[in-house]
Amino acid sequence: MEKLDVLIPVITTIIGSVTTMLVIWYKHKLERNKQKDECPIVKCVAEDSELLNKLTEVNKSLKSDRISIYSFHNGGEYYSGKSMQKMSVSYEVVDKGIAATQLEKQNIPVSACITTLGLLLENGEMHCSDTKKYPEGLCKYHLDKDGVKSTYQWPITDIDERLIGMLRIDYVKRKGNLNEQEFKDITVLCNKLPGYLSSGKK
Repeated sequence: MEKLDVLIPVITTIIGSVTTMLVIWYKHKLERNKQKDECPIVKCVAEDSELLNKLTEVNKSLKSDRISIYSFHNGGEYYSGKSMQKMSVSYEVVDKGIAATQLEKQNIPVSACITTLGLLLENGEMHCSDTKKYPEGLCKYHLDKDGVKSTYQWPITDIDERLIGMLRIDYVKRKGNLNEQEFKDITVLCNKLPGYLSSGKK
């Protein structure tokens, strides 16, 4: 009986210690999982993978050679105090045998593409089934350099109707013509894109 009286407090202490250790371990595990979920890189990879998969589907569906998203951003400030408005390819999907251009298409001054962007804003889209007829300027130079034969472009606007980007579909191997349903499908896609491109996915 005396041994039992001695053992009970010892066993109780051991159980209490083990329980405390298990609670601490589980709490740390939850915190690590929470930190992993909140990690901006983990979140970015997950969301960007979803968007790139969607763009790949569209590229295959349209039988196009390249689909890209240009994002507008502030590229610094001139000595005059005026901000440098620029655009960069933030997402790109290419078909087999087509060279990727994303790394080359960074920090392009908006002022160099006024002709194209003016038409894009005025008409809500900018399409050219034959790039030989594309307006002269830096954009045409890049199209010729990349061997683009047909290009289709749509503006991407946020909930406040601010222009935040541009979706571009290119045909390189051959000229491409989109039908009415394909135009409608791309318009729907452009309406969804701000949710992917905003700081918090919607």
